[in-house]
Amino acid sequence: MTTALDPTENLAALQARTLFVIRDGRLTAINDVGRPAPPRCFLSYTASAVEAWTSTAVPADLADELHRWAAAQPPAALAEVVGPPAEVARLLARHAPVTRSFVGPAFVVPESADTPAVPGIVLRDCGPSTASLFRETFPEVADSLTERQPTVAAFDGDRVVAVCCAARNSGTAYEAGTETLPGHRGRGLAPALVTRWARLVRARGGARPLYSTEWDNLASLSVARRLGMDQYAVNVNLY
Repeated sequence: MTTALDPTENLAALQARTLFVIRDGRLTAINDVGRPAPPRCFLSYTASAVEAWTSTAVPADLADELHRWAAAQPPAALAEVVGPPAEVARLLARHAPVTRSFVGPAFVVPESADTPAVPGIVLRDCGPSTASLFRETFPEVADSLTERQPTVAAFDGDRVVAVCCAARNSGTAYEAGTETLPGHRGRGLAPALVTRWARLVRARGGARPLYSTEWDNLASLSVARRLGMDQYAVNVNLY
């Protein structure tokens, strides 16, 4: 079952608060273990507007100019937003050249009545006490499992071969992070894990399960299509 997006809900702002630590309207860090540095500019293109957030590394006058640029943009066809806008890169270059950028769609994971079954694979909800199970195949998950809740793993026998966890969370929304061992890809593990993970997220007071990727990540885009995810934005990260 797919639940239609609520046009009055600002999912772009909700996602920004989930992905980043924001103080006084500025990005101070990525909302992750160790608080890595955020992009200098994060843009969210939706069907009705472009919203911009800038990091504290950007001078205040330049940040104001970037926000004015975003506010003046007309709605865009989301499928056409495939690269960083040249004007934003030009403005940021007054501070420092853009060294890298990431662009891709953002989705809400729809409600689903059933978790797709994968022959020979068992899915398990994994709390912090199960960290040792991830040590062999997903050591980064093992080191941060407490912060990655909820987490669902796919087991082939006693071995964890795929995982879906909360890559970021704000309490009201959770961003999915998935990974599958190379030898187990193409078997439908990610859709099954994301479906079950999203159900666990919604059980946390009706929080929103979010999912985003990059346009060139074809495997991740395939998961979104297979689950009929509702796209609400295109994200642009400029460093």
